[in-house]
Amino acid sequence: MNQLLRDPFEADYPDRIEEELQHGNLQAKCVAFNRRGTLLATGCQDAITVLWDFDTRGVVKTLQQKDPNEPPSSVVAIGWSLDGRRLITSEDKGKVRIWDVESGTAVYTQKFESTCLTVQISPSNNDVFIACPNQHVPVIVNITNSEVKEFPGAHVPETAMGASRSKVAGEALRNYVACFERSGEQVYIGNGKGVVSVWNVATMAQVDSISLPSTTAVRNFQFTRDGSSFLVSETGKIRVYDSQEGTLHREFLDQVNRTQWRKCLFSAEGNYVLGATAEKGEHSIHIWNRDNGQLILRLEGPKESIWDLAWHPTRAIIASVAQSGKVVIWAKQYAENYSAFAPNFKELEENEEYIEREDEFDLIDQQEVVKKKQEEEEEKARAEERAKEEALKQEREREAAQRRQEAALKRQEAKRKKKEEEERKRQELDEVSKRVFEERVQKETEEK
Repeated sequence: MNQLLRDPFEADYPDRIEEELQHGNLQAKCVAFNRRGTLLATGCQDAITVLWDFDTRGVVKTLQQKDPNEPPSSVVAIGWSLDGRRLITSEDKGKVRIWDVESGTAVYTQKFESTCLTVQISPSNNDVFIACPNQHVPVIVNITNSEVKEFPGAHVPETAMGASRSKVAGEALRNYVACFERSGEQVYIGNGKGVVSVWNVATMAQVDSISLPSTTAVRNFQFTRDGSSFLVSETGKIRVYDSQEGTLHREFLDQVNRTQWRKCLFSAEGNYVLGATAEKGEHSIHIWNRDNGQLILRLEGPKESIWDLAWHPTRAIIASVAQSGKVVIWAKQYAENYSAFAPNFKELEENEEYIEREDEFDLIDQQEVVKKKQEEEEEKARAEERAKEEALKQEREREAAQRRQEAALKRQEAKRKKKEEEERKRQELDEVSKRVFEERVQKETEEK
């Protein structure tokens, strides 16, 4: 109901803090919405994942599989499967777990030598996920047979696609970022030397590469929901590329402060680009228009750093994780328009004293109400019948008056024609008399 009252022409991006979420003493490290936006998952310390019902803002379930023989660890990365039935979490001790959301149990656990800051379940297969361990090339893991395949950080061969799309990548010495494209058939990998390579998942072969204008490490990577564009972030800059052509669409940066970005992403529809600053003690989120590159708004939150960021998939809502472990919910302040449903609705600037009618709130017998309603309906029907009769009578009177007018016009026309005929006969007689007189005068003249 409230959504129907909103002005459809209002801006569709958040502009204020709506509330903060925190479950007990747990401190959130990362956050992610499911595809429909009904559930919000937050990764916390002690390898605990909290699931929130985003409509009620209540905790639905907590996921934890604790081993007393292992040191405590925190969840540093989190993601949902496309159908929302599975959840993937990465812990700072190197463990990656796949959870069944309904049962709340871990269906698969993979131990890596280092922390995976990027994990994602394949959009086409819930049994396949990609992980990017620190100082290691990305890997594809199939949980059905525990098969782990590496993407080698080998030399990228030069192609004939131009200098902008051919560059020696080498083996990156820094961390990788990776992301499945929409169909799940390809993986885009950004390395520490400013090269994004495209790999076929089935053959594990590189099919293309895109070189960024600089050779700095790629820190963030994300596709739009329709897969038409993707963004990458590096030192102080966010770049949006066309995923089909591999061409640069637009570049975003803080031209004044040269801000470094901790997290970058698209809005739900892909029409906005978001950047969360990596500055200490600053909870700042920049929102740009993707088409014209204009900075629309800068959101300022609590005086603490941002650890993670997520945009709601269907609404203008942002969830950001503060350094204190609180999840800050940003929303739009909508102006509700009740006159769309009640044209006579009047908004009051201030309270007014209302004077009720004498019988406004009197108790009336239901039978009397029904009887009165029937009488009103009968009276209304009689009034309509009288109105119809009156209209019919007026119509008949108009027709009679029209007939009388037509008869009068016919009589006038007959009189005019009769008069013209008499005038014509009189003129003929005068002409005959004139000719007779002239003939007589002429005859008399001839006789003389």
